[in-house]
Amino acid sequence: MRSGSPGVDVEYAIRLTKELVRIPSVTGEEGEIAKFLAEELSGLGLKVELRRVQGDRFNVIGVLKGGEEGVALAFHGHTDTVPPYGMEDPFSAKEDEEYIYGRGSCDQKAGLAASIAALKAVVDSGVELRKGLAFLGVVDEEREHRGSYALVEDGFKADAAICTEPTGLEIAVGCKGTLPVKITTFGKAAHGSAPWRGINAVYKMAKVLLALEELEPRSVTVPGVGEVRGSLNVGLIRGGEAYNVVPDSCSIWIDRRLVPGETPGDVLREIREILDEFGRSDPDFRAELSVDRPDWGWEPIKKRGLKPCLVNPEEDIVRQISEAHEGVTGDRGKLKFSSGYFEMDFLVNDLGIPTVAYGPGDPELAHTPEERVSKHQIAIASRVYAAVAVALAAKS
Repeated sequence: MRSGSPGVDVEYAIRLTKELVRIPSVTGEEGEIAKFLAEELSGLGLKVELRRVQGDRFNVIGVLKGGEEGVALAFHGHTDTVPPYGMEDPFSAKEDEEYIYGRGSCDQKAGLAASIAALKAVVDSGVELRKGLAFLGVVDEEREHRGSYALVEDGFKADAAICTEPTGLEIAVGCKGTLPVKITTFGKAAHGSAPWRGINAVYKMAKVLLALEELEPRSVTVPGVGEVRGSLNVGLIRGGEAYNVVPDSCSIWIDRRLVPGETPGDVLREIREILDEFGRSDPDFRAELSVDRPDWGWEPIKKRGLKPCLVNPEEDIVRQISEAHEGVTGDRGKLKFSSGYFEMDFLVNDLGIPTVAYGPGDPELAHTPEERVSKHQIAIASRVYAAVAVALAAKS
């Protein structure tokens, strides 16, 4: 442990994780958990704002003030979860010696709890703060990202931030962006017994699929991490009305993951060139290209997209996390670049806040029926967060 780091009440962090898991907060239903968090933070002495984002959905903004204006460090996390799907006892927060189980345990209520435990440790220690510390609990991360979008609209400022998403306690200096792309091919309907009278849109789409499979997304080298490569996955396909009718339309949805330096415009141009080439060689080929996701209906996020982001590994926040991790565990921690998306994108790209993602939980367990989080990782994250908070915010 770093000299001068406040002691953390680990049992509080574990108990709070379980309390949060027991509050269902599937995307769109974050009202109850927001009010719970606001009360918890107020009880610790933070100044709390419930910022309405949509209906009964609130961002929770808590600030522990320092002697000077401004925030030295913000802890960012999302309060929503994906649905339970087929998970057994998703909100029971059952536990054994090693793990807490339930929807949201890993993604990412343990991160929320660990950051609050760190703030509690700072308060309990009585350390004098030069600048403030903030808690940002946002809605809608799992769908349209309205919560972090609202932070940008409000012009939130901080010197540094930690995105408390599950990283297995690895230090993520960046993440891929994601561009949801929809392609629709068009044909001409006809009876299935006379397919030559129609134009089969599924066959037209088959050409597109083969061409997409041959694409090689761009790769870049991330300092301290190595090579990272973009990716393309066709996740959905829909076409036709009946087995005995020539389909007159077929649509696919693509999850295209972007690396730093790529833009949505670059990707769309690359796909458009494929479609245009088919149009030139086949007079019956017609296709439409758009940015679209089946669960996105909000125009601002369609326009903005989800961007890749990267912070310089030499940034002070990276060094502070690494040193704190070493102080708690004995090793410096591993730098990574996340293939999954984190809302550090909004903090880095829109608000200009140097941010890393670092949090308890195995990201491979997020969204699965086996979702769980390690109590040991909750303890480590809480202690690391507290150490970084004091290093950045306390009076010297």
